[in-house]
This record gives sequence, structure tokens and C-alpha cells, in this order.
Amino acid sequence: MYRFIRRAGRRPNEGGGVNVADLARGERDSAGVEVLQFYARKLPDYAVYRTRERVTIHFADAPDKADAQRKALAPLAPLRGELNGLVDGWREAPIRPAGWLRQLAGEGSGRGLRARAARYDRRVADALVVALEGDRASAQAVLEGIRADVLAERVGWARFQYLLVAAAAALVFVSLASLVAAFQGRGGCLTAVDPRCFEHAPDLWRGGMGGALGGFFSIALAIRGRTVLPDLNRRANALDAALRVTIAIIAGTVFVALLRSGVVQLAIAGSATAASDALYIGLAGFLAGFSERLVPDLLAKAEARADLPPPVAGTPAAAGGAAVAAADPPPAAPAPEADGSAEADAGETHGDGCLADTSLTEAELTPDAMLPPASGGVAPAPEEPTR
Repeated sequence: MYRFIRRAGRRPNEGGGVNVADLARGERDSAGVEVLQFYARKLPDYAVYRTRERVTIHFADAPDKADAQRKALAPLAPLRGELNGLVDGWREAPIRPAGWLRQLAGEGSGRGLRARAARYDRRVADALVVALEGDRASAQAVLEGIRADVLAERVGWARFQYLLVAAAAALVFVSLASLVAAFQGRGGCLTAVDPRCFEHAPDLWRGGMGGALGGFFSIALAIRGRTVLPDLNRRANALDAALRVTIAIIAGTVFVALLRSGVVQLAIAGSATAASDALYIGLAGFLAGFSERLVPDLLAKAEARADLPPPVAGTPAAAGGAAVAAADPPPAAPAPEADGSAEADAGETHGDGCLADTSLTEAELTPDAMLPPASGGVAPAPEEPTR
């Protein structure tokens, strides 16, 4: 009855909307949204309150002042929209008991998520009040700090999810490989029929298990510095974690295959452990899974040397050493052409026919008047007339 009388007694302001004084908790504002909680209200200038969707502002009753307030707060709209997107899933979280994984990660139940959203909404409301009072720079700094805090919580939970997916992927493969190894150990498969029982299959399965453990160990070490998206991008994070473990498994398997085939050799601190040793195979797979670039670099080098000719027997390349290409002999100097005048060649002092060192008589010299005119050079400067 009170609400009906209050709504009936509302008077529209100059712009045709609801006045700041007419807003009440539990009733609807000028946009038709229910008001849940007031944070600040200054009659007739503004009101800051919370709805089911966000923290909003009711501007001044005077249209000109309301327009000035909207223009002043317009630069903060993108930041407010980003904050609303980050907190959106917490305001309407279902109230049910949280699982042990969420409790372990600090995510909490639905009631805890709603309380967390309410805490951030209060901080956003304080920043908006500061902006409405004329200090927009301080309000923007407060909003940026709130965004950093929300992102820290989101990324923290995303890292935990990333680690969970990586651990689950590694555990699933190790369990599967253990079952296959146990099945082979009991002699339950035939080599000619079952594709799991090819030659060196136990070593490859063991290398894959070592690669899975090495990949998970690498993820666990780099989880602090690794770029992980917030938990709003759960599918991307889960795909990245599973893909890294898969790459580690393949790297461990391929590296063990390269060891067993004799293409590469692995020696740690000068040890000469046999390639068929179980611990050696597991360690090799672990190292390949831990170092993501080890196997791709080996394959790239092998691809770069694939176009070399096959080594000849007796050369260092045929014995396993590095191939050394023989240098081509230098080209022979061309023989001088015979012109049939041996006496003229014998009489020359220089090979180019230059007679600079030969003395000439006066009759053999050419007079200057018979020489052609000179060309080029620098012309002498004209002499100044004497005064």
C-alpha cells in the first residue's frame, strides 16, 4: 500500500523522468530496473545505487546539469564496462555448496561469489561518487586499481584450472600407458596382430610416460610467469594445457625412437648407460618432454641435412663423423699464346713491352710542335694586370 501511494505521488522532473528524491529501495528507477541498494544520494544532484546487473547512476534532476554530468563521466564508460564484464558471473552465481576443488582454489560457493561482487561494487560506487564531485582523474585511478584486483583473482583461478587440466591429461596418458605395458608384460597380445606390440613398443610407451611427466613439470615451473588468460576463457586455457602435455608426450616418444634407432646419442655427465635401460629411457623421455624445443631442433637439423649426398665408404661421414667436402683444385693459369717471334720476346725487358728504362737519342724524340693538342686537365688562372 505504501509503495502504491509513493508511486502515485511521484512527480516527473523537467526532463520527464523520475526525480532523485523519488528513488527508493525495492522500487524501479527511470530505466525500469529495480533498485537493490543505495551507495550515495545527493538531492537533487545525483544518486549512486546497485541493480541486479551493475552499479548505476541517477543524474541530476535539471537536464542541463545531467547532461554535463554525463559528458564528464563518459571517458570512464569503457573502464566501467570492462569491470561489469569481469564481475558479471559473480552477481548471479547459483547458491549451492562449493566443491572441494573450488574451496581449495579459493573460488568459494555461490554465496561467496555474490559477496565478492558486492564488495567490488561498493568500490566502484565510491569511485563514481568521486567522479561526480569533480575529481575524474582520481576516480579513473581507483577504477583501474579495481580492475587489476579483479583480474588478479580471475587469473589466479585460471592458473589453477590450467594446472588441473595439465595434471589430468598427464595422468590419463600415464594410466593408459601403464595398462598397455601391463597387458604386454602378461603376454596378452600378439606382435603380428596387435598394433600395440611392435618392436621396441615398451620403450616408446615408457618414453611417452616420461614426456608427459616432463611436460607437466615444465608447466608447473612456468605457471607463474606463463601468460594465462582469465577464467572467462576456460576453453582456451584448457586447450592450451592439454596441447602442451600432448606435445610433451609426442616429444618423449620421438626422442626415445631416435635413441633406439641410433640417430642421436644422450650422455649425461659422461655416463655410458645402455640405451635399453629402463631408467635411461624414462629419463630421456622426461628430458624431451621438459624441453619443448629439443626434439623440434633435432628434426629441423635432420631436415636441413636431408639433401646431402650419401657418404662414400671410407670417408669420415661414413664412419659417423662430420662430412667434410673436398676443396676443388685452383684453376690452372692459361698458357701464353705463341706468336712465332721468339727473338722479339727474348729481347723485351718487361713482359708488358714498357720501355720506360730505355735511353732515347735526340733524333728519336718527337718535337712538341708535332704532338697533338692536350685535352682535359685544369686551365691556368688568367694573370691579373699589373697596376
